[in-house]
Order: sequence, then C-alpha cells, then structure tokens
Amino acid sequence: MLVLHDLPLSSTKHRSLQKPHRSNERPGDDTQHVAKKRKLDHPSRPPPHFWDSLSQLELTKNALRELDRRNTEEPRYWPEDRYRRPCTRRAVAARRKTQRPSAQEFLHQSSPADRARLRRFARHGGPELNDLRGFRQPSNPKMSPSQSSLGRRKRGSQSPSKSNTTTTRSTGPYDRAFQQHLIDHNIFPDGYEYPDGRIPPEPENIDEIRQVLEQPRASLSPSRFSKEDFRKFKRADAHATKESRVTASVIPIIEGDPGDTKCVASDVPFTNLDHLTDGSLVCAKPDLYYGARPEQLHRKVREELSNLIVPSTQDDLPVAPNNFVEVKGPDGSLSVATRQALYDVTLGSRGLHSLQAYGTAEPRYDNNAYALAWTYHGGTLKAYANHPIQPSTPGAHPGYVMTQIKGWSLTSDPETFRQGAAAYRNGRDWTKLQRNQAIAQANDKVASLESTIDSQNNLSRLAREMPRGDTMDATSQVTNKDLSLPLCYDPDTSEDELSLDFGHPIKRSRSPEKQASTTESIQNQHDPDQRGKGVSTVSKPNAFRDGRKFNLTPANRAQDDITN
Repeated sequence: MLVLHDLPLSSTKHRSLQKPHRSNERPGDDTQHVAKKRKLDHPSRPPPHFWDSLSQLELTKNALRELDRRNTEEPRYWPEDRYRRPCTRRAVAARRKTQRPSAQEFLHQSSPADRARLRRFARHGGPELNDLRGFRQPSNPKMSPSQSSLGRRKRGSQSPSKSNTTTTRSTGPYDRAFQQHLIDHNIFPDGYEYPDGRIPPEPENIDEIRQVLEQPRASLSPSRFSKEDFRKFKRADAHATKESRVTASVIPIIEGDPGDTKCVASDVPFTNLDHLTDGSLVCAKPDLYYGARPEQLHRKVREELSNLIVPSTQDDLPVAPNNFVEVKGPDGSLSVATRQALYDVTLGSRGLHSLQAYGTAEPRYDNNAYALAWTYHGGTLKAYANHPIQPSTPGAHPGYVMTQIKGWSLTSDPETFRQGAAAYRNGRDWTKLQRNQAIAQANDKVASLESTIDSQNNLSRLAREMPRGDTMDATSQVTNKDLSLPLCYDPDTSEDELSLDFGHPIKRSRSPEKQASTTESIQNQHDPDQRGKGVSTVSKPNAFRDGRKFNLTPANRAQDDITN
C-alpha cells in the first residue's frame, strides 16, 4: 500500500485550501449583480488533501508524483548535512568511521543483556515512530565530474531543472484515484456495486430513453446515407490518429445537422461552476457539450443559479448543459474518457436538477435521468444516462449514478452506423426537450412571482392613496351566488368576526310557509323601516352561526349603510 507522508504545506497553498467552499451555499443568498464574473479556483493538479481524503489509495503515476513531491519539497537534513565538505580521501574515511552500523551488525555487537532488553521492548510494540515518517536518511553522494564542472560554471549560465514527465489529458488527473474520489462523494460510475453487494438504482425512465434513441431518422435512410458515405466515415476514422482529428473529422459525420450552433460549444473549461466535491478536482472540460442560449433563461434565474448552470464566464456560451461528448484517439484510454464523461454529466445533472427545483422549498427526487453523456473511442459509441439520488442523511449532498444505455460499433457495417448515429441525434433532441421544459418551468415561476409582487404593490399604493377613514374590503366586490355551498373561514379577512351578532341558531322548519315567514321576520327585525313595504333585503349574516360568510351586493351594502 502506498503511504503518503504528511508534510506542512506552504503558506500560499495553505491559504488556498482555507478559502470558503461555495458548493454548500444556497442559490439566491447573494442576489447582488456582479459586474464582472470571477472564475472559481480549480487546481491544475490534485492538491495534497485530495490524496489524504481518499478511502483507498491506488498506486498510480499521479500518486507516485505526489509521493516524490512530498519527499523532496520539505527535506530534513542531519546536522552534518547542513554544510558541505570537500569530497577528499580524508573526508570519505571520516564518514566511514562515523557511519552507523546496520541492524544485524548492531545485534551482533550487542551483549546478551542488551539483546534481552531489546526483545522485551519489541514485545510491547516497539517505539513510536510516527514522528519519523518522511525523515530522510543522511546521504553523502560522491560528486561526479559533471557535478564538479557545474560548480565552476557561472551562475547565469545554469539552466533551471525541468521534469522529464509531461502531463496530458490522457495521462492527466483522470486516473483510478480520481474515480475513487468521486465514489467517496457518492458519485458512482456505471457498474458500481456497494460493499454489501447492492447496486445503485437505475433511472426509472431508462426504457423510455432507449425507445427514444432507437427511433429511425430520415436523414440516415439508405437513400440519403449510402454505402459510399459509410466508406468515407470509415476512412475518416482510420486517418484520425489524434483526439483533435477525431473531434474535427469523425464526430461531425455522426452529428449531422446540429441545428442552432449557438447551443453547442467545444473544448470550454467549466471554470464558473461550483466544485462538485471538496474543491480538489480540476475543472471539467468536455470535448463537446449542448446547452441553451443564455437569453432563453430569465436573467434572475441565471444570476441566482450562475454557479450551477452557467459553465463559463463568457456570457454568450450555452447554459444549462445536459448533453456531453468525450472523445479519445486510437492511443487514448477508454477508461479516462468514461471518467471524464462521468464528471461532465454529473455537473450537468446537478445543474438541471437545480433548475427544476427553482422556486421550491425542497428539491424533488423522481429517480429520472435528464442528462446524457457519450464516449467515442476506436469506432465505438457508447451512451450513458445520469440521474440524482436522494441523500442518505438529511442535509447531505445528493448522490449521482451513471448508467450505460447502449453501445454501437459504428465502423462495423452501415446499418449499425445508422442505428448509432440515429441514437446520437435522437439523444440530442431529447435532452434539448428536457432542458427547454426545465427552463420554461423556471421562467414561469419567476413570472408568477413578479406578478404577485406587482399585485401587492398596487394594492399597497391604492391603500395609501385612499382618504383616511375609508376602508376597502377586497371581498366586497365578490357576490356569492350559491349560498347553499359553505365557504371556508378566512383568517386573513379584514372583517372583525367578534363584532358580529351572536345568538342562538333558529330552528329550521320543514314547512316552506313557515320557513318563508321566519325569513321575513328576521329581515323585519334588522330593518324596521321596510316592514310591510314588500321590499326584500338581505340580512347581515353571522359567520360563526351560519358557518359561512356572505358578501353584500353594492346595492344592498348601500341600503345597509343607510340603516346604520
């Protein structure tokens, strides 16, 4: 097992790790418009705490580089190494005399009593050696002729040392440690199994997605995409020896007509999105992604969800992406492309889920996938779906699961190419539909909220403009035409129910004549001036007695005001 020694970080790196993490902030906490967007700090390589937080450390090239960095960044010297003596014969002989014996030589030279004490000491576990982790043994290498000649050179002629290793996207940070880091944060790749053998749930709509992808396309019919077109595709794939050539010459044939070119972008680093985990991952940079035009989404939503759905600080690039493509050349790694696709589509799924939950108190988890990812490597196209899952504990971040939908070997025959290319184009249209629905839902919520605020402002303005002493009863403009239906009590009404007349309820009579006479007597009690005049009036109701509230018509309200 590879062990990375803990060393004190430099002041600059230590300050960068103490920056507040913005992924836990709720959208809308800071609604103040910022004139210029600031890119989030994404490390170019995994920082030390990335390795310290892994539940399982894999022996990868990046792990060995981190081990070398820790061993060389803060070396600890023995006192005699703090100065350099000339490498003479006398100095070499003196160092040999002071050289410490090996363990076997020490035991051989020790007395029986010392060996017995040593055995007793080792029987109880030995000494505590944690403070010696990473402590370098003294080294006194002999100077080679090349090193001695360097000492005679001028300082200005010495060139800085450069590393012989280069970091590319194929051998970059997307190794097994990267995948383990995602798993530790509940972001699961396709085919993952829990330690107890359980598997994460598949999206509920995966069969629906498969049916959508299997639909034929008229643009790929044999009359429009012939065998000659298929041979051109195979030729382009065979001549694309680099990842950039695959993206430029192979993917456009699969893609066909992309539609609105403002909704697609390539090779854009996602520097504006919040960190997906703990801030130790490099920023995502998909080879191709599809999103919506910024003007499709309300400005208020874009500002509040900026760090979740706006990938770049460049304002004209697509927003709310939910369809991603990762490509590798013939010498590239398929596993790296799959990890990149997992990273990309999880960011897109998180953003679309936040867009769907905009304006709601709690996010809803319907176990459906609304984001897709595609990988192309060696003539094989694979489709994946990603969906969020509910957090295991309240207040925790949700998990994300990537599930493979299907795969196609596009270079095998024309029919398989038609099926794979049709699935790619159908998936592009399907994700566009899901994206537009989420955008329309968020825009409607903003419009509804603004309409409510405008209505409240108008009522407040009218109340301020009315003369003092006048009151406006909002319910007085509505007449209840069906008095047989009970109305619910409104606790926010401006009417003072405690001022109404309380009395014992009058028993109802089953006889229509008695009921009519009873009603007339009640009316005469409330309006003695109308007795005998044949004028029908509506009595003032008792809300607690009748179990409902009545609203007077304007004419009856005026008559009631005269009597009062």
